Amino acid sequence: MKILRIACLLLITIFLAGCWDRIEIEEFAFVSVIGLDEGEHGKVRVTFLIINPQIGTSTNIQVDEPPNDIITFLSDDLVSCRELASTSVARRLTFSHTKAIIVSEAFAKSDRFFPMLEATQRDRDFRRDINLIVCKEKASEFIRNNHPPFDIRASKYYEFITSRWEDVGFVPLSNLHRLSLRTLDDLGLFLVTYATTKPDDPKTNFDSEGDFIAGQIDKLDENPLQMMGSAVFKKGKMIGKMTGDETRLSQILRPNVITNNILATFPDPLNEEEKVSAKIARRKNKIKIKITDDYPIIDVTVPLVLSITSIPSETDYVTNIKNQELLKNSIQKRMESITMELVKKTQKEFGGEPFLWSEIARRKFWLFEDFNKYNWPEKYKNAKVTVKYDIRIEDFGKHYKPPKL
Repeated sequence: MKILRIACLLLITIFLAGCWDRIEIEEFAFVSVIGLDEGEHGKVRVTFLIINPQIGTSTNIQVDEPPNDIITFLSDDLVSCRELASTSVARRLTFSHTKAIIVSEAFAKSDRFFPMLEATQRDRDFRRDINLIVCKEKASEFIRNNHPPFDIRASKYYEFITSRWEDVGFVPLSNLHRLSLRTLDDLGLFLVTYATTKPDDPKTNFDSEGDFIAGQIDKLDENPLQMMGSAVFKKGKMIGKMTGDETRLSQILRPNVITNNILATFPDPLNEEEKVSAKIARRKNKIKIKITDDYPIIDVTVPLVLSITSIPSETDYVTNIKNQELLKNSIQKRMESITMELVKKTQKEFGGEPFLWSEIARRKFWLFEDFNKYNWPEKYKNAKVTVKYDIRIEDFGKHYKPPKL
C-alpha cells in the first residue's frame, strides 16, 4: 500500500512538472516589426514596434489605449537589445509574432548587416519566414512614418502588403530564410523588397506601370509609404536597386512559376500614343545551359499566355488577324528587348544573376565540388544569353469588337 501511494505521488509530480515555468499570455509584449539602423561607435540602433494585443481583436473591447508602442535603443546587437527593453517595457518581449524586419539602405550597404542578422538564425524566438524590407531612410523613421488607414494592427498590415508580391511581381519574395540560403550559396544575387515613406520628386515620364523605384510614384495619400522595386544583394551586402519592371522580369525568367496572372501594358503597334493592357499567365520556362570552359551558353524560352483587357486606340485586333499578328510580334519583340537589357545590366553592373539559373547549371556537373570549381558567378559575367518569348493571345475579354463612337 505504501509503495502504491509513493507511485501515485511520483505520477502526479510528472504531470505537474510541465507547469513550473509557465508564463501567462498577458505577461508577453509582442514585437510586430523590427527596425535596424547603423549606430554610433560600431553599435546598431534597434527599433521595436510592439503591438497592443487588446486593440483590433474580434472581441470589440473598447480600450482607450494606443494600438502600438515604438521604441528605439542603441545596442551591441539585435538579441541583447531585448534585455534593454526591460528598462521601460513591463512585459517580456517576444519575437514569435514578428512579421517584418526593416533595414535602412545605409546599414544594408555596410559590412555589418549580414553578420548582425546571424543572431536571428541562432535565437529560437525568431522564425525564418520573417519578411525583409530595405528602406531608403532610417528604419526608425520608416516605422514611425507609416500609418496604414485600414489596419490598426501593424502585424496584419505588413503581412498583407508583403504578400502582394505574388499578385503583382513588383517586389520579390524576400525573407530571412531565402537571404541566408542565397548568401551562403554565393551563386548569384538576392532581391529584397525596397520601400520608403519619403517620396522624391514623382516621375511623370515613365515607360510602363512598373518603371519606378519606391519614392518615384506620383500618388496622393495620407500614408506616404511606397513599396516598389528591389534592393540587390550580393554576398550579403546591398549593391544596387532594380525597378518594379526589372524585379518582375527577374521573377518571370526563373525556372519555377511563382508569379502568375499579372497585369501589364504594351505599346500599341498601330497607335504609338496608346497602350494595350493584358493579363499575363506564365507557363514553365525551357532553360538550356551548355557549359564550356570559358563561359556558359544559356538559351531560355518563356511561354506567355495573354488575355487582352484594354485597347484604348479602338483598333480592331479581334477580328483582323493581320493586326492581331502584328500585336503579338510587337509584344514579343518588346519583351525580348527589355529582357536582354536586364541581362546585360546584371552581367556588367551587378556581376551576378538573380534568375536562379545556377540551379539548372549545377545539374551539368557530377559533383558539387566540380560546380564550385567552375565558379559560376564569375563565368556568368561573360555568358552568352539568348531569351525568346513564345507569345499566345488567348482572348480579348468580354467584347468581341471595339465600340464604334
